[in-house]
Amino acid sequence: MIEGPISVVAPCGPYPPDRFAEGVRLAEEELGVRLVLPSDLQAPWRYLASDDAHRLAQLEAAFRDPDTAAVWIARGGFGLTRILPRLDAALTSAKPLIGFSDATALHAARWLRGAGPGIHAPVVNSLPITAPGDRRQLAALLSGEAGNQWATDPWLPGIAEGPLLGGNLCLLAALCGTPWQLDVRGAVLVLEDIGEAPYRIDRMLQQLLAAGGLDGVAAIVVGELEGCKVPIEAGFTHADLFRDVLGDLGAPLVGGAPVGHGARNQAFLWGSPARVTPQGVDIGSG
Repeated sequence: MIEGPISVVAPCGPYPPDRFAEGVRLAEEELGVRLVLPSDLQAPWRYLASDDAHRLAQLEAAFRDPDTAAVWIARGGFGLTRILPRLDAALTSAKPLIGFSDATALHAARWLRGAGPGIHAPVVNSLPITAPGDRRQLAALLSGEAGNQWATDPWLPGIAEGPLLGGNLCLLAALCGTPWQLDVRGAVLVLEDIGEAPYRIDRMLQQLLAAGGLDGVAAIVVGELEGCKVPIEAGFTHADLFRDVLGDLGAPLVGGAPVGHGARNQAFLWGSPARVTPQGVDIGSG
């Protein structure tokens, strides 16, 4: 699928140099890709990899570079929603974008503009904590093997089909009411997050519902909820929470998909045909 070197950009949060360097090594030695890193990849400013002007220029240059075949986000965190209104090439280029977490905002904006493809996958900085099997699965996807199967738990059983979209719950909620709010009608929507208390997950789901952000969704696939544990004494589970909030949608709901901020983070191509059943999720090659 991707033939040629890949530009690495840092439009979000700052990355720790040692772990990022290990991610670069894994990408090149284990995944077999060649990365192109600008000398000024980051110049940390507040909680960002660099100031807005620097991150904007870097991202636009990467999508315009005729000598690279794709763009890979260095690290997630926060930052892309600050520069979305000023993007041009990043929202129109046919180059693949690789990343997750904060990159969900850019994936959504590019999907709405018909750009792409978008590959929801570990950022470079998270490769060292990604399970070896999931790194191998990413390498296969980058080589054109997009088909996959996820074993999941049937929280609200049913059967549905549609293009596979989504990513970070917090970012999808943050896009509500903006020009980049994702239209999920007929889609199979993936939701994952990290470090969110149950009441915050509830609030973000309520925001999506109220804004029409879940109107017409074909099915919902909940991935890893890393660091979002429900206290044992609370008397409910994540499955209970999602069923309670989303049950009236009438859409199949499954949980436990191997996608998220932890060791399990299997890559998927935005728009791949997906079929949800009580047994799991079958992902086609597009």
